[in-house]
Amino acid sequence: MTSSDRKRVEAAQRVAVLGGGAWGGTLAWLLTENGVDSVRLYRRPGAAFDNLLKSRELVDPLPVKLSEGCLITSDLGEALEGAEIVILACTSASMTNLLEQVHSVLAADSQGAQRIFVSVVKGLDPQSLKRMSEVANEILGTDRVLSLSGPNLAFEIRSGLPCAAVVAHPDLALAQYVQHSLSTKSFRLYASDDITGVELGGTLKNVIAIAAGASDGLKLGVNAKSALLTRGLAEMVRLSANLGARPNTLFGLSGMGDLIATCQGPLSRNYRIGMYLAENASLEEALEKVGSVAEGVQTTDSVCELSKKLAIDLPIALQVQATLKGTTTPKDSIMTLMSRPLAKE
Repeated sequence: MTSSDRKRVEAAQRVAVLGGGAWGGTLAWLLTENGVDSVRLYRRPGAAFDNLLKSRELVDPLPVKLSEGCLITSDLGEALEGAEIVILACTSASMTNLLEQVHSVLAADSQGAQRIFVSVVKGLDPQSLKRMSEVANEILGTDRVLSLSGPNLAFEIRSGLPCAAVVAHPDLALAQYVQHSLSTKSFRLYASDDITGVELGGTLKNVIAIAAGASDGLKLGVNAKSALLTRGLAEMVRLSANLGARPNTLFGLSGMGDLIATCQGPLSRNYRIGMYLAENASLEEALEKVGSVAEGVQTTDSVCELSKKLAIDLPIALQVQATLKGTTTPKDSIMTLMSRPLAKE
């Protein structure tokens, strides 16, 4: 981080939020309501954008109005113009396409190298199995991509309830800069230099959330769900440590914290997927009921592919994958886990 960055640590930033879904929209609303000088919300052209531009209302998961302080645009160049911090809030499957468009827009921009990018996407690239910040760094040709993750259910944030998250980058000073720039009275950010652990924590918990929803859908009780979450966290730590994360990071906000929130109940899309599957819905029917992207579905395949490449035992993830593919049922998956050979904790 440069000396000029440090001097401006307390200053409000011009922020571009790329992605008008539940989380991107929530962040744009939150920052606007808390006095950020200029917030620009980008959403792809289409009926959803037209409705948002006309009504200025974010509907899902709880209706809130965007004030005039937030510019709503379908022009990526307009969204990026002058933005000091660019929040990437698309899906993992669409990240590469968005980044390529951003790179094209910024190619002739002499200030492009000074921009800070913050990924809030909780998933892995389905082709390369890389983390979102890794993909962004490669395509954008920068090393100024951070990850922001934590127990941040959009419904509660839009309700005005307090929450916390962690923002990470190998350069802790840069993470602290973004921490100060984006924190609000109700949105408390912590800083970390373990971007691998922070990113993987927010990603891997979605797989366990599907299992948690299935457990509750089967009415297996608190004891079973507690065991499931504990062993699920162990799997998250095991895989993350093999990919270079510090195990302690997974016991923080982006790991255990997000796991608790996402596995708590139906405010989580991934939880609802598991619950619907336990109620005998097909995956297609479950996705239709949820009505929006549940990152855990795609992430499960990526995690299981990583487990094979790294020769890591992830029994819960493998059973979630089998359930999603329809080769077993949630009930049979639980029985398979319960019948595994006895082992040390």
